[in-house]
Amino acid sequence: MTNDYTFIDLDGVILDSEKRMLERKYDLGLRNHKNEEEFDQYFEYTNLHPEEWNYILKEAKPVNNSVEIIKELERLKRKIAILTKIHTLQEMKVKMEVLRENQKITCPVIFVPPGVKKHQMIIPNTQLLVDDSPKNINGWIENGGVGLILDPSIDHDTYEKVRNLEFLIKR
Repeated sequence: MTNDYTFIDLDGVILDSEKRMLERKYDLGLRNHKNEEEFDQYFEYTNLHPEEWNYILKEAKPVNNSVEIIKELERLKRKIAILTKIHTLQEMKVKMEVLRENQKITCPVIFVPPGVKKHQMIIPNTQLLVDDSPKNINGWIENGGVGLILDPSIDHDTYEKVRNLEFLIKR
């Protein structure tokens, strides 16, 4: 056992909130999910309509038993932390409510503000990040970390991808 932390992304790894956000963005006519300006427009919309985060986050469902696995990791006293990007302060507030009050998750939560990369917020130093974004994982690995992509659609875990967080219990 090492003193390193395992960092776990929230949106798309713990909860299906990323999928829900993309659906809402699409419904508003912002359909190019590769266009940063459309995301900026959507986040401006959420500032005017903060209840949008309630739909995205409070109604989100766990991805592949992730909440129960995190609670088990907490019971086992594993060094885990949630490393999650935020775009607005309302999003940050609702994420804390969902994690603490709704899901009863107690591990540390580290918020990554707009314009900052996860590997800039936390220096990777051989620590593990589980994220659904290849871009985040690549940046993490390029800066000395270990990264795994969570992809619930795969049939079995590989060296680069995992189906769920269950492997962390056996680690």
